[in-house]
Amino acid sequence: MNWNEIFKNPASELVEEERPAEEKTLPAPPAAGTAVSAPEESGEVASPGEGETILSVTPVQMRLTATGDVAKAALYLAMSDGIAEERRIKDALQEIGWRSVATEVGGISGELSAKVSRALVGAALNSGVVRKNTSEMHALLHAAQEAFRSFIPFGLLETSIGAKIAIVRNTQWIAVAVAGDTAFHAVAHHERMGVGVMHV
Repeated sequence: MNWNEIFKNPASELVEEERPAEEKTLPAPPAAGTAVSAPEESGEVASPGEGETILSVTPVQMRLTATGDVAKAALYLAMSDGIAEERRIKDALQEIGWRSVATEVGGISGELSAKVSRALVGAALNSGVVRKNTSEMHALLHAAQEAFRSFIPFGLLETSIGAKIAIVRNTQWIAVAVAGDTAFHAVAHHERMGVGVMHV
């Protein structure tokens, strides 16, 4: 995600995520501090803003155990950068029988709870990650509450928030991860994340 567009702060730098090594060969790295434009993959991979500096391109592998690691999977999905990367993670999870979905929310902290509730529940139900029954909805909402408790800073100041919410579920557990930026002022935004897990 290019949170610079949300907060309009061109001074910060983003790191480009890349496709797995089997899908492309890496170009020669630019000289340190060089402003470059990243190649696009059919317009689906997020690229840095114009004039931004790529500091590193690092492939990451996700290893999951049979019933554990839903929190790890949800964090990977929440941190995905672009539709193509998000799709690769969701496809990998689907191959092992796990269900997942991601959605985005943004706004001011005081107005965000209604937006988050609608986005979270809507995405989970519409994608089939949870069914509309007591135990599954209870697990989803408790995992989300745990994730947002560590994501949104507590205080008297209003906070601007831009976040990606990922929900991952296997047969026993559901995890909600939130990754994005928060700021009391547009020039002071920084990355935050939170994750919550609950037994289904």
